[in-house]
Amino acid sequence: MKISVSLLKYGSTILFLALIMTLGAQTSPTSGTIAADVKPAPTPGKWQQFWLDRVEEFKAENKNLDPAKKNIVFLGDSLTQGFKLKIFFPELPVLNRGIVSDGIADFPGSKTNWRGITNRMKESLFDCNPSHVFLLIGTNDVGSGIALEYWFDQYKKVIAQTRQKFPDVKIIIVTCPPSGEPYKRVATLNPQILKWNEMIKKYAAEEKFRVIDLYALLANNDGILPPELTRDGLHFNQTGYERWAEAIRPILREDGVIK
Repeated sequence: MKISVSLLKYGSTILFLALIMTLGAQTSPTSGTIAADVKPAPTPGKWQQFWLDRVEEFKAENKNLDPAKKNIVFLGDSLTQGFKLKIFFPELPVLNRGIVSDGIADFPGSKTNWRGITNRMKESLFDCNPSHVFLLIGTNDVGSGIALEYWFDQYKKVIAQTRQKFPDVKIIIVTCPPSGEPYKRVATLNPQILKWNEMIKKYAAEEKFRVIDLYALLANNDGILPPELTRDGLHFNQTGYERWAEAIRPILREDGVIK
């Protein structure tokens, strides 16, 4: 789920941009030129470009939506992007708004526009006329070493903006699943995921959101994602997605979306 985009890379990008601004400020105001040793701002890398291209896909899909109809939006990272919604719910207006390696927001202090749900609210939600939003996000954030409180504030921001735009939308909180043995950071990531899940479950209870507890649904007795549910220790296989889909159907049935 996490393609290597290190915090150091983000930090160096910020420093690089700051250097450009400093050198630019030293340029003569009458010359209209930039110092010869100032290089252009860095362009998006491979993953960043993937993120931008994926958002363009959302825009194109949104143009073909019937504005009079409601849609069921699944919002998240690679676990969501890999969910073949049209196979599991062929009769429903489901929209997949997952992006591989994405997180809730950008890293603190970064000014890029190619990471985080907070940078794509319009394309992922606002232009989708959602009746339901299934939100699964956080795995790529909580393992970053940045305080969980930062991500939690951004998480609540996503939900607050969604409710402000669509007061009647039904938001379903989905907890982050555990990772499994093939994933090399399983021992350090899973404790963070547990803490994160407790935070968002408490928040869901306070706000009266329904919850799909994927962690409880998928973890084995050792608290890890078992091999029969994953292809790499981090992402689900077909069986893993089938379990998630089965947890979704009672909610849709309760709301009269399916029988």
